[in-house]
Amino acid sequence: MTDNPLVSILCLCYNQGKFIKESLESIKAQTYKNFEIIICDDFSHDESVEIIKSWISENKDLKIEFIEHHQNLGITKTLNELLKISQGKYIQILALDDILIEEKLDRHVAMLENSSDEYALVFSDAHLINHESKLYQNKFIARHFSYLSLESQNFYEMLLTKNFIPAMSVLMKKKHIMAENGWDESLPFEDYDMWLRLSKNHSFLFDDVITCSYRLHDNNSHRKKNVINYNAFFNIFIKHTQNIRVRNILFSYLEDIYREKLLTNEHKIFYSHYPMKSFSERFIKNNYNPKIYRVVLEIQRFTKYFRILINSIFSK
Repeated sequence: MTDNPLVSILCLCYNQGKFIKESLESIKAQTYKNFEIIICDDFSHDESVEIIKSWISENKDLKIEFIEHHQNLGITKTLNELLKISQGKYIQILALDDILIEEKLDRHVAMLENSSDEYALVFSDAHLINHESKLYQNKFIARHFSYLSLESQNFYEMLLTKNFIPAMSVLMKKKHIMAENGWDESLPFEDYDMWLRLSKNHSFLFDDVITCSYRLHDNNSHRKKNVINYNAFFNIFIKHTQNIRVRNILFSYLEDIYREKLLTNEHKIFYSHYPMKSFSERFIKNNYNPKIYRVVLEIQRFTKYFRILINSIFSK
């Protein structure tokens, strides 16, 4: 490759002191050398800042910019901040507890350079490692799809089912992120919303060589669906109401939020897009007591069973 476009590596850190050096060393070891490193510590309470500053002082030959937050802004706001000052044609995001293999940027820059505007990014599978950097037997994508054969394509419909793309494996074309006006700062996590928005109009390249490692440990998000994230998932999917599958997906999140008695305006937003389908949904629309809703569902199930039983008896 004669032309080596600049890659901006946006590094996010929050209380990851144990893993920072290994993560940054994986950037330094890249066989592709035309990159800038933009590191942000989002108000860590451990020794992260000291470790980052020490590593920077030992690597003055690298192009590095360090931003230290004095309050926690969260992932999406931080990424937009780093995106604005990045100079690269391509964007690589790396949480400073994950690891890149040496050829990662080389492989993915080459793939994107040889791609058309149809493709917004390239991704691969990822190894799973523990806090001691030991490999788990399973891989990232297999945690979401047990049997899956991937190839470069449009992944929008698959992504509506679940987020199976390892964020640290992705190299993105910056112009497409800019066209989406960056990350949604109302969300607590960055990747799923961006993949869905990009895949509505673009295909993704898939590299069948594993190019990174995702660390599983107590302080990171394993994408467990909890009450805090239900609202975020709802806000992600409400952007895709034009897809006929999304009503059921949205209702599932809406029902979970309702059952936890945590509805704010989600029910009003949902029913502004979709008409009610059943009597039981009226309880959600009006945010009645979820205990009554459970009773209504049981009555509906019993009524349905009773009708089937009666029909069976009289059809004989």
